[in-house]
Amino acid sequence: MGYRVDQKTHIHSELGLVMPRLASFAAALAGTEEASKGLMKATRNQVLARAGKERGHTPLLLWAFSLMYALWTSRMKPQQGEKAPAANARLFQPRSLQSADAAAVAQIARFIAQLSPELRGTLHLVYGERLSYDEVAEIFAIPVSAVMTRLARCHAVLLQFEDQGASASRSLGPAQRQSHEKPRTREWAA
Repeated sequence: MGYRVDQKTHIHSELGLVMPRLASFAAALAGTEEASKGLMKATRNQVLARAGKERGHTPLLLWAFSLMYALWTSRMKPQQGEKAPAANARLFQPRSLQSADAAAVAQIARFIAQLSPELRGTLHLVYGERLSYDEVAEIFAIPVSAVMTRLARCHAVLLQFEDQGASASRSLGPAQRQSHEKPRTREWAA
């Protein structure tokens, strides 16, 4: 996989446009602000160093996502048997919130933070970036069925997370419970 480059001078401006999207993916993989900044810097340096040398037919964003994942895997991914460091839920909250939505968004951010880095990354690319399963599979260098399995695991963890919230709601008094209960649905967009 290589980036299709017409002129090397355009790489800086094009890379500048995709940096916010790369930052979100770095946060999903790294889980902490400091680690995601380091991953962003390393990815930017790799893209700039390799852009003129590699030829391919992949758009810059997908190629940069692939490079970032490869860098994370080689430098930051916990070894087998090691537990990934706890992710900072604040990284998964939008910067501007309406106060009515703040509690729900914070709860979703806590759910995302408890996922493994691979699941957070997959969730981000499919639902946040709206990439196809094929594109996500290419970025992670895994089969499409593995992408689907990761999403199914995310959904299963979400159900457990919702069930924990429901059991906490049952321990509240009747007046408090009404304000915390929301209708549950078990449907997700594919």
